[in-house]
Amino acid sequence: MGSYLKHNLCMHLTRNEPAKCVMARISRLKQVTQQNFGLKEYGTWRKAEKAAREWVKVKLLELPDPVTMKDRKTSRNTSGVVGVRLANATRKRNGKEYPDWRWVAIWPGCPKSGGVGWSVNKYGDERAFMSAYVARKLESGDREQVEAEYQRLKGTAKYRKALAMKLLSPPALSTPNSPAKR
Repeated sequence: MGSYLKHNLCMHLTRNEPAKCVMARISRLKQVTQQNFGLKEYGTWRKAEKAAREWVKVKLLELPDPVTMKDRKTSRNTSGVVGVRLANATRKRNGKEYPDWRWVAIWPGCPKSGGVGWSVNKYGDERAFMSAYVARKLESGDREQVEAEYQRLKGTAKYRKALAMKLLSPPALSTPNSPAKR
């Protein structure tokens, strides 16, 4: 048995010492399938775990494959595009605060823990959003690569379609207290 399969089987097992059993649990499509393997029936932890692994092996073949979270839009998504969000970092300049809205792209394995962002103040709402969209699709924080793809997409039907998915816009970009754009 390969180490991947062995790990996959073991990730569905839990040793429940107070209840003196090994619990095997698999979740697919919001449905949980579970079976307990008690010490009373199997005698030792080792035998109970072996029986549980065998049960998991059979059940994994019967059940559908798991659905990955990658590119799945959830109720938490407010931008309209998976992995793209509107963030506000309030900045201070000359003792005054002003909003610094930015569109941020993030993906599994993103090199920056908070994602890669484009400032609305610097790029404008449309371009900042599209840059984050492109970065997410490419899964790349390389700004030159993102810029090249942005320029290639600009004005195309795909560009308009992506822009139409955007659900949010930052609140008013200029306030009486905000400093002039650089």
